[in-house]
Amino acid sequence: MSVRVAAVVLLALVAGAARAQNAPLSYPELRVDAIDGRGQTLQAGAGATVPAGIYVRIAFDAAAGTTWRDDAAHASGRGDVIARFSLDPFREVPLGLSLGGGVSVPVVQGDRTRPYATVVLDLEGRRRGSWTPAVQVGLGGGVRVGFAIRRSPLRWR
Repeated sequence: MSVRVAAVVLLALVAGAARAQNAPLSYPELRVDAIDGRGQTLQAGAGATVPAGIYVRIAFDAAAGTTWRDDAAHASGRGDVIARFSLDPFREVPLGLSLGGGVSVPVVQGDRTRPYATVVLDLEGRRRGSWTPAVQVGLGGGVRVGFAIRRSPLRWR
């Protein structure tokens, strides 16, 4: 009886280790975004993308830059938490489309801070070295267009 218990425990440990090796890990992201809402904003940022299962990626990003409003430049920043559903998580085709949404919190010098619901459409290109370029368009505090590079794993988007 104890041999059976030991075999089941060993099998569970091996299966868990195999799943852990196949699961994607979090990876860094660098980005530049232009947002046209209450003024025109240009920001550069960085963050981490955390897989939440096979198809979902959650990005935590912070950015800083300048917002032009009322003929003046204002220092600005932003924090985003955006979950994306990837239609090609295993890189089976050259371009990977994902749809997502979340929250963006812009901070502009001299303005009150308020969060915005955000929706995005993301198109990832082919992996170059260990980095994958992506273009992202969406709404959240205005119309947003961004370019990102992600250091994603070889087998995963």
